[in-house]
Amino acid sequence: MTQAEQSSFFPEEVPEPTYGVGELTAAVTRAVAAAFPAEVWVRGEIDGLRPANAAGHVYFSLCERNSRRGPTASLGVALFRTERLRVERALADWPGFELADGLEVRLRGRVQHRFGRVQIVMSAVDPVHTLGRLAADRDRVLRALAAEGLLAANSRLVLATAPLHIGVVTSAGSAACADVLAELEASGFAFRVTLADARVQGTGAEASLLRALRALAGLSLDAVVVVRGGGARTDLVTFDSERLARAVAAMAVPVLTGVGHETDTSVIDEVAHVACKTPTACAAFLVERVADALARAEVAWTGVHRRGQGQLVRAEATLGRQAGAVAVRAGGALAGA
Repeated sequence: MTQAEQSSFFPEEVPEPTYGVGELTAAVTRAVAAAFPAEVWVRGEIDGLRPANAAGHVYFSLCERNSRRGPTASLGVALFRTERLRVERALADWPGFELADGLEVRLRGRVQHRFGRVQIVMSAVDPVHTLGRLAADRDRVLRALAAEGLLAANSRLVLATAPLHIGVVTSAGSAACADVLAELEASGFAFRVTLADARVQGTGAEASLLRALRALAGLSLDAVVVVRGGGARTDLVTFDSERLARAVAAMAVPVLTGVGHETDTSVIDEVAHVACKTPTACAAFLVERVADALARAEVAWTGVHRRGQGQLVRAEATLGRQAGAVAVRAGGALAGA
């Protein structure tokens, strides 16, 4: 058999193409650009949001979660300075909205492959989607809590007449924490405060707040205070958590809340024993209750003292009359003898 005949049975293998790194990267970049020639809308949860860098750019990830263990899909997002300023101007009409970790958003941007990864170059965000989703979730949670009778569970507990041992759940060192401690200290009353440090915003805030409540649940307290300073409505989303609301409803002592500004209302406000407008107002409520208890005690002691003095005077008068009568009888008896 000739060599040509042998080759027909064993054809030569065609070598597989081998790309250079730059060549393959360029091909992927072109493929992504061809697949997404225009900007797209994408929704997901913000994670790893950092402040603008020295160049004015902001970077974060957009995640999709199917469990609490972590994101099941993640996409990098770049918000460059020019677009960031444009987005900030647009959001000025939505004072209740700010980008924050843990927030679900719908944003628009250009899909690109760069530095070996696919990312979105953001150009706009839809606040209506986020705020509408937050409102819908809040209504769902409130309906579920109401159906189980949990909205009034904590309010049925009896608050101590003079609540002096207080558990405080907030971020240690925050303005809210400082306001509460300063108000209690300025009262001059013997408040004992147990501080449970917790994150109050962003990824991990819900779990942190739940741990703080569990830690205080094992202590002998008169009341627990949950406070957080003001911010955008989206900053307070953690306090609309169903798990957090259930934890507050299950506490064995009254829970007072002071979350956000005077106009803010969160789900945990609805399940709390008392919902105050601000952290300072929360502390002031406790101070006023102790002051009222002290005032009532002083009035009661004054009444006891007055009644005691009256009884003493009457007893002295009675004793005087009886002593006089005894003296008269004794004198008569001696004269007759």
